[in-house]
Amino acid sequence: MVVSNDGGGERSIELTVSPLRDADGGVSGTVIALRDVSDLRGLTRQMSYQASHDALTGLVNRREFENRLQEALEAAHGGTARHVLCYLDLDRFKAVNDECGHVAGDSMLREVAALIKEEVRDSDTVGRLGGDEFGVLLVGCPLEKARQIADDIVRAVADFRFVWKDKIFNVGVSVGLVEVSRESGSLEDLIGAADSACYVAKKQGGRVH
Repeated sequence: MVVSNDGGGERSIELTVSPLRDADGGVSGTVIALRDVSDLRGLTRQMSYQASHDALTGLVNRREFENRLQEALEAAHGGTARHVLCYLDLDRFKAVNDECGHVAGDSMLREVAALIKEEVRDSDTVGRLGGDEFGVLLVGCPLEKARQIADDIVRAVADFRFVWKDKIFNVGVSVGLVEVSRESGSLEDLIGAADSACYVAKKQGGRVH
């Protein structure tokens, strides 16, 4: 249970109730033990967050993203729900790493991650899948709306200028879209199709496919 303290904060308390028995085995009273587990609960929440989120960007990590995608896929297989998976790959990211180092590259990834997050809805999931690759799961989203959101992401990243010391970089992003529906295959099929669509988009010069 949660209780308030005099300072206006809250503490998590673990309550244990045990019967107190006499020599004949009858219940003669009750022992109530209270234990402050606030720090333990906080540590558990922190460990859970760290296990499911990318330390650099604060986005969900690949494992958590795939878990959520699997749930969306099962919902689509079992009903009429339709979602859209977007696979994003940054363009010209290597130039930042090569010219300015990994600290600059990490800083740019954080800024781009925030940009992508701003363009999606609160109900959507944005994850970092590895390196300069991101995933977006648009829940309950028609394909036409998903295309519009993907176009907005491409435009936002294209307009973005990354400044590091005396250098200015413009990057881009290629986006592959795949609908998640009753007809969709396995999780691996979905990710593979989205990755392939992203590859086509990159060949077309950084756009949506």
